[in-house]
Amino acid sequence: MKPKLTASCVMMYIFLYLMLIVMIVPFLWLILSSFRPNMELFSEPFSLPRHLSLANYSAVLASHPMFLYLFNTVFVTGVAAVIDVTVAVCAGYGCMHVFKGKGFVVFLLSLGLFIPTNAFLVPYYIMVNKVGLYDNLWGIALTYAGINLPITVMVVRGYMDTLPTELMESAHIDGATSRQTLIHIVLPISVPGIVTACVFVVIQCWNELLFANILNQSDGSRTLQVAIRSFLTTFEANYAYAFAAMVLAILPTIIVYSLLTNQIISGMTAGAVKG
Repeated sequence: MKPKLTASCVMMYIFLYLMLIVMIVPFLWLILSSFRPNMELFSEPFSLPRHLSLANYSAVLASHPMFLYLFNTVFVTGVAAVIDVTVAVCAGYGCMHVFKGKGFVVFLLSLGLFIPTNAFLVPYYIMVNKVGLYDNLWGIALTYAGINLPITVMVVRGYMDTLPTELMESAHIDGATSRQTLIHIVLPISVPGIVTACVFVVIQCWNELLFANILNQSDGSRTLQVAIRSFLTTFEANYAYAFAAMVLAILPTIIVYSLLTNQIISGMTAGAVKG
């Protein structure tokens, strides 16, 4: 027997479908617009395309070193993710133990969540310049690592807090060191939380524009988001090329998120079932 739909359920479904439309329509319009000529976009931006063409994609790939920009984006994202996850795992594992001043340490680790990212714009710029990493991929990667570290620590530590402490106690009784306990027991069962944090970092770094635009001035360290901005300047706005570049930049994150959906959901909901 099928359950009856109540008024609240109907309202919930209506709300969800409206949210789906709000999110999916701009994305579909972006994809369709990436196949249209620039003049057609200006004259009839919301009409259906008369014909689909790959000319925008071929022109973008031919006129700009998009594969170099892609490599730069992958590099800074990968370095930031590795640094953040490594630090977050160490911090999360440390917070699983009881020690004097633990509450203050947790407070400091969480403090970065309450400070706006743009507040660090000038300090990061000055520090990157002082250490000689301006217009360098390492400067952007380290900046991204610092920006995303608080949220990474929160996600990984939140997941590790759900693990039973009896696992560590049993390992210590069996003679395992702290390093062995972390590598062989805690890390394997913390994979969902680590994957969730890693995906958050990847998406944030992949889509970041402000710091990447300020910390570089040449093609050698330009990321995809900065490259997309170059199609929309004060004197020229080629929206067709920009839309094609946007689609190329979005696809990798969609693929990664689709492949890791189960791990992300389990990592995000772990703290909700603690105890």
